[in-house]
Amino acid sequence: MKNYYVLSNGRVRRESNTLYIETADGAKKPLPVEDVESLYVYGEVDINTKLLNFLSQKRIPLHVFNYHGFYSGSYYPREYLHSGYLLVQQVQHYQDAEKRLALAREIVRGSAHSLLRNIAYYDRRRPGTAAEREPEGEIGNAELPGDPETEAAVDAALDDPSVDTNFQADDDLDPLESSLTLNDDAPSLGQIRATVTALAALIGAQTHVNAVRGVEGKMRERYYQAWRHILSSEWLFERRVRRPPDNEVNALISFGNSVLYTTCLGEIYRTQLTPTISYVHEPGARRFSLALDLSEMFKPLIVDRAIFRLINTGQLDASHFDKSMDGCFLTDAGKRLFLRSLEDRLATIIKHRRLGRHVTYRHLIRLECYKLVRHLTDVEPYRAFRAWW
Repeated sequence: MKNYYVLSNGRVRRESNTLYIETADGAKKPLPVEDVESLYVYGEVDINTKLLNFLSQKRIPLHVFNYHGFYSGSYYPREYLHSGYLLVQQVQHYQDAEKRLALAREIVRGSAHSLLRNIAYYDRRRPGTAAEREPEGEIGNAELPGDPETEAAVDAALDDPSVDTNFQADDDLDPLESSLTLNDDAPSLGQIRATVTALAALIGAQTHVNAVRGVEGKMRERYYQAWRHILSSEWLFERRVRRPPDNEVNALISFGNSVLYTTCLGEIYRTQLTPTISYVHEPGARRFSLALDLSEMFKPLIVDRAIFRLINTGQLDASHFDKSMDGCFLTDAGKRLFLRSLEDRLATIIKHRRLGRHVTYRHLIRLECYKLVRHLTDVEPYRAFRAWW
């Protein structure tokens, strides 16, 4: 099963037991409904209750995005994997401060591992142009050689705050601001890696979820500084700007993150978890905060790597962006190209070292949900995703 994206204006409708996309120029395309994981609507599309009932029957979420590609909302079919016991456990783990903190720390550790993995990878491949640094043959490669030494060092730093760090958490001080004096004028990848590693080592010392979120935010801030070394020099990226994105790289990050958020939501829907109860992000109205928790761990692996590849291999250029309005946004051609790249990433296959079988990156997100379920039901302590290849 896979995601289907509707970028043209027109209509999505049900005819008998088939989904059809009809574009404004009269073209009509059937969708194999049994192969549809989720529908993503970017164009101006008419739908009716007959279609929504059909999507509910087939358990297909529908995600809607506005003209600029920002997420607007989801049609989330009635849940079909109910578990009152798991719901109670999910709520109890949120309400119990210690249990929530333990989960939040582990999720952010997983996020830190993914950030460091990207930095370490490009730090090792520093010589040469940006295009030469881009990994070759990663897409679709089932068994990559990996770098056990780097992975072990990263894991050690995350699991043991005493490793490779001079930082000490102190509740009386702001450990982030007091410890970080990163030079703004282009620190090297090695310096950035050391700083993120040191920040990651502080996760276990934080006593409140807000503080854990603060560490995650600082790590990601430093991680973005590494992008100036990873991307081709003509692509300007100095800082993260969201609404609206102020340049091409920020436009790609915003667009990609929204796709990953809805992908995580779709995977949660296939489990017994409730998407509105989360542990790192605060549950709130009008958002599925558990999808935010999960997506933090997978952004570097899926979204960021897709961006690096598209830019460094020259597949994206200025014609794929629209700066005529307030901000910078992907054109329809840019959206198509980026969505195709994201789908390639989600479909990438690796051999799961514990399951002993091949799984896609998308399925790794589902497996992360199952790990959470096992933790919440006291079957097995949760250990966040850490790429091992």
